[in-house]
Amino acid sequence: MKLSSTNISLALAALVVLGGLYWFFFAGTGAPTDELPFSAPSMPPLESRFLELTNQLDPITFKTDIFVNPRFAALVDITTEIVAEASGRTDPFAPVGK
Repeated sequence: MKLSSTNISLALAALVVLGGLYWFFFAGTGAPTDELPFSAPSMPPLESRFLELTNQLDPITFKTDIFVNPRFAALVDITTEIVAEASGRTDPFAPVGK
């Protein structure tokens, strides 16, 4: 095989592309030296402010005195009972006799 300038330039371009891919995927994976590798990430200020505000909220309370009211006790349940029906055939594509 004869080495031409086109083959050499293609080989150099391939090496540059492979080097760039290697640098992109493997060069920036190391942990910074000023942080511990297993430290918890710090929260953004907006999230920490949200957690601070939610911790200041009072618990929700409901007045339950309506349940002892005679008008509530006089309510009637008008739900309709659902009757279970038999399901269809086990194989809807089988012949009718099976």
